[in-house]
Formats: sequence, C-alpha cells, structure tokens
Amino acid sequence: MSKTEKANQMQEAKEIALKYFKNEYDLDVEITKQEKLAEYISPKIMMEGHVTDHPDESFNISVDYEDKKTTNFVMSPELEKAIRAKGIDPFAKQDKPE
Repeated sequence: MSKTEKANQMQEAKEIALKYFKNEYDLDVEITKQEKLAEYISPKIMMEGHVTDHPDESFNISVDYEDKKTTNFVMSPELEKAIRAKGIDPFAKQDKPE
C-alpha cells in the first residue's frame, strides 16, 4: 500500500469516527492520535481523541476500514457523564436500520 493510499484510508476512518460521534451523541470531537494495525492482525485503525474544547471528555475508538464501521468505543467517565446529560444512555444498544 502506498503512502497516499494509507493517508486516504486514515482520513476516511477519521471522517467515519467524526460522523459517528455527531450522529449518535451530537458531539463534535477531535481525533488526536491514529494508528493503523498491521493488516494481518486486523483491518482496523485505532484512534484517540476528545470532545472539542473538553480534553477531559476523552475516548478511544476503532474504525474497521473494510466494512466502514466503528468498534471498540471506550470513553472516560467525564464523557459518559456528558453523554448522559444529553439524555442518552451510551451503553444502550442502538437498533438502527443500515
């Protein structure tokens, strides 16, 4: 894979994660770190970040670049509190049609 292809894959994963937070929790977030796992391990890009202007509301999330879905979402207690303040249970299973 060329550097350009990898950069495009990383950018697409970032956009998927940003869209996920906006659509699911109405949050604007910043991705502060991205790391692509070796393809023989998993087709995922791991990301770290936080809510814009709230660095204590942090998270880790992965994007599977083959199926274009988010996985492995882990949040700080501060982010959980902020999501719950919006009236959303961050641990409730979202049954949405694809």
